[in-house]
Amino acid sequence: MDMEIFKVAAIGLIGVVLSSMIKGYKPEFATYVIITTVMVIFIMILYKLSYVFEFLGEIYNQLSYGKNFFPIIIKVLAVAYIADFTAQICKDSGESAIAGKVELAGKVMIFYLAIPVIVTIMELINSILPS
Repeated sequence: MDMEIFKVAAIGLIGVVLSSMIKGYKPEFATYVIITTVMVIFIMILYKLSYVFEFLGEIYNQLSYGKNFFPIIIKVLAVAYIADFTAQICKDSGESAIAGKVELAGKVMIFYLAIPVIVTIMELINSILPS
């Protein structure tokens, strides 16, 4: 079992405790503690994320069909994670209105990225169905 999760959990808990302590004295600084904690955790997992992209690259190279859709799927996943990550930070900072707009923007971008897949599926259905 990878022990990294315990380090991430410890940093997360320290961030929560520090944020709670600071919130009583200087609420505006609590947001900075939250953002710093999130960025430290993100930096900690970056090398794991690079491994994931290497793995996905290997899978892509082995594909014989559907290579056009693979980058779209990766982009959709990236948009979903980034939008969720950002929205959670906004919610933690008490900015639920901004969080909602970030989530909406993420959904719109995902739909936009999916348009080529939708067009291809519609063309496939039209080619299968009798005229």
